[in-house]
Amino acid sequence: MGSSQHRLRSSASIVLVILGAVVLLAGALAFYAREQIIDREAFADRAVTALDDDGLRLVVGREIVTYIVDRGAADLAAARPLVESVVGSLMQTDPFRRVFRAAARETNKVFFDRQAENALFDLGDAAEIVDFGLRSVSPKLAAQLPSDLKPDLVTLRRREFAGATLAVADDIRVLGLVLPLLSILLFAGAILVAPDRRVGVLRTGVAVGAVGALTAIALLVLRARTLAGVRGEDEVTDEEVRDAVAGLLDAFIGDLFLWALLLALLGLTVGAAAAALDPEDLEAPRHRLARIMARPEAGWARALRGAAMVAIGVFIVFNPTLSLQIAAVVGGGVLVFLGTAELLAPLGRRGETKEEAQRVRGRALAAAGVAGTIVVGTLVALILVVTSTDPEPSVARRPAPTGTCNGSFALCELRLNEAVFAGTHNSFSASDSPGWFIANQRRDIPRQLEDGIRLFLIDAHWGVEDARGRVRTDFEAEKRDRNKVVKALPPPVLAAAKRLVGRIGAGDATGKPDVWLCHTVCELGATRMDDSLEDYKKFLDENRGEVVILFVEPYVAPADIEREFKEAGLDRYVITLDRTEPMPTLGSLVRRNRRVLVITEKDADGTVPWYLDGFSFVQDTPLGATKVGQLSCKLERGDTDSPMLMLNHWADLFPPRAVPNRPFQTQRFIVKRAHQCARARGLPVSLIAVDHYEEGDLIEAVDVLNGERIQALRRLQRAARGG
Repeated sequence: MGSSQHRLRSSASIVLVILGAVVLLAGALAFYAREQIIDREAFADRAVTALDDDGLRLVVGREIVTYIVDRGAADLAAARPLVESVVGSLMQTDPFRRVFRAAARETNKVFFDRQAENALFDLGDAAEIVDFGLRSVSPKLAAQLPSDLKPDLVTLRRREFAGATLAVADDIRVLGLVLPLLSILLFAGAILVAPDRRVGVLRTGVAVGAVGALTAIALLVLRARTLAGVRGEDEVTDEEVRDAVAGLLDAFIGDLFLWALLLALLGLTVGAAAAALDPEDLEAPRHRLARIMARPEAGWARALRGAAMVAIGVFIVFNPTLSLQIAAVVGGGVLVFLGTAELLAPLGRRGETKEEAQRVRGRALAAAGVAGTIVVGTLVALILVVTSTDPEPSVARRPAPTGTCNGSFALCELRLNEAVFAGTHNSFSASDSPGWFIANQRRDIPRQLEDGIRLFLIDAHWGVEDARGRVRTDFEAEKRDRNKVVKALPPPVLAAAKRLVGRIGAGDATGKPDVWLCHTVCELGATRMDDSLEDYKKFLDENRGEVVILFVEPYVAPADIEREFKEAGLDRYVITLDRTEPMPTLGSLVRRNRRVLVITEKDADGTVPWYLDGFSFVQDTPLGATKVGQLSCKLERGDTDSPMLMLNHWADLFPPRAVPNRPFQTQRFIVKRAHQCARARGLPVSLIAVDHYEEGDLIEAVDVLNGERIQALRRLQRAARGG
C-alpha cells in the first residue's frame, strides 16, 4: 500500500470515527428520549417514581394544601397542620399514585400527542381522595372545602409550545432508531477503512468512551446548573424546591447518566484492549499525558496554559462538588483505559511473519470485544448491587446465633407471657403494599418482620376479586348484613369510597370468594391472606429462633383459617396450648419448632386445636384514644386472670396518620406506660400494638422492657440459690 493511499485511508477512518461519535451522541440522547420521555407509559412510570422522593412529595403536598386553604373557609387555614397531615398520609397511598400517574400521562399527551388539547397536570381526581380523607377525620372541616376542588400543579396550553415539542417529538421518534444504527455503520466503516484495523478499533473505542464521558459530565453540569437556578416562593423555601427538583431530575435522567457511564466504560475498555496489543500504542497515552503536563516553550502557549489553569481553579473553588464529580468521571475513565491495557499487555507481542501479524490483528478484535463485555457486565452487576433499593438488613433480619430466641439467648428462659412482643395494629394495612387506600403502617409484613415486629393484629374477610383487580367484600359469605355495615360507616366515607372504588359489597362482582386481610371492608384495601402467611413461613424458615404471635379478628370460619395455614405451609409451626397449664418458655417453643401462637377474638370452638381463644389468654386496654392523655390501663376485653396483658397503644384516628402517633412512640413514654399498667393490673405487659411503628422507638422500648424482665429473672434465680 502506497504512503498516499495509507494517509488517505487513515484520514477517512478518522473522519468516520468523528462522525460516528457525533451521531452516537445524538442517537443515544434521542433513543433515551424516545423510550423514556416521549413514551407515555414510561414517562408516567418515572413521574410516579419521582413521587417516592421525600422532597418532591413535600412540595406537591404543600401545593395541594395551599390550594385547599386559599380557596376554603377560614377554619381550614387554622387547621392547616391537620390538613397537611391528612394530605401527606394520602399521598403515599396507591389511589393517589394512580391519580398522579394519570395526570402525568395527560401531561405527556399535551407535549407529544397531536390529538391532545390543552390540559393541566391535573390532580382533580386526587381532590376526591383528599375530600375522603379529610371528611373521615373532620366532617366539619371537610364541609368547608371549596366545591370546585381541582388542584393543578402545572397549566399546559397547546398554543404555547405546540410547534416546538410536537415537531421535536416527531423527529425523535425516527432519529431515536435511525441515529444509533447509523453510528454503528460509521464506526464499522472507520474500522474497515483503516489501514490497520486494530488502530481502527482503538480509535472507535476511545471515541465511544469520550461520548459516554462527555454525556455524563454534561448531565452533571445540567443538574448542578438547574438546581442552582431554582428558587422557592410563597409556601416553599429554596432548599425544599431544590430537593423536589433534584428528585424529579434523578427520576427522569438518572438512568441516562448510568447509561452514559456504561457507554464510556465499554468504549474505553475496548479501546484499551486494542491498544494493549501494540506496545507503542500502549505507551502513547502516557507520553501524551506527559506532553500535556510539561511546560510549553512558547510564551503565548504558557500564557494560554496559565489562563486555563486559573479558569479551572476558579471553577473548582465555586463548584467543589461538581468538580469532584467531573474529576471522578475523567479520572476513572483514564484509569479504566490504562488498567485494562496493562491487564491485556501480555497479548501484545508482534508477529514476525505476515500470517502471525494477521493472527495478532484478529486477536486484537476478539480480545477487545470480550474484554469490553466482561468489564461492562461486571460493572452492571456491581451497580445493581450497590444501587439496590432493598433496605439495610436489620438486626432481626441477620441470622441469629444458634440457640437464641427472638435474637437473645436470655429470652429463651422467659415464658411466653413474661417476654414482651412488639406489635402492629392492622399489620396488613401498609402503604408499601399495593392497593391500600388507608394504611395503618408504612412498611409491609416482610419488612415488619425484618425490623423486629413479632405481634401481628390481622383481620380475615371473605372477598371477591373482579376483572380489574379490585376486591369486594363478600357479605353473603361472611353472613354479615351489608346494610348494617354500610350504615355504620360515616356517610362521607361511604360516598367517597363509592366514587373511588365503587359500590361496597360483592353485588357487582362475580367469582370465587377468597380469604383476604382487610379492615372492616375490602374495598379500601385488601391483601390475600395466603400471601401474608407465606411471608411468615419464609421468615420462620430462615430464622430458626424467632417466635411470632398472630391475633386474628375473623369474619371467616375456623375451618377456612385452618385451610389457609395449611396451604401456606405455616401450620407446621403453630403451637397448641392448654389454658390450665403454665405458659411455655420461648426456648421450649424454639426447641420444638412450634413458634407461631395463633389466637382469635372469636369463634375458637375447639374444632381447630391450635386456633385459641384470644381473650382467654389476653386481657387488653381500652381503644379509642386519639391523644396520649386519653390512654388508660383499665380492663377492656379478656378476663382478669388472662395471663398476657396487651397495650392498645395507637392514636385511634381515621384515616390513621403518622404524625399523631409519634407522641405515643417515644421510648420513654412506652416504657413508662408499660410500668404504669403493670402496677395497675398486677400483671406485666406482654404485648404492645401500635400504628406507624416506623415513626417511633417501639423496638427499642421493647428491648428495654425485655432487659428488665431478664434482670428480674436473674434476681429470682440468685434468691432461689440462696444469694
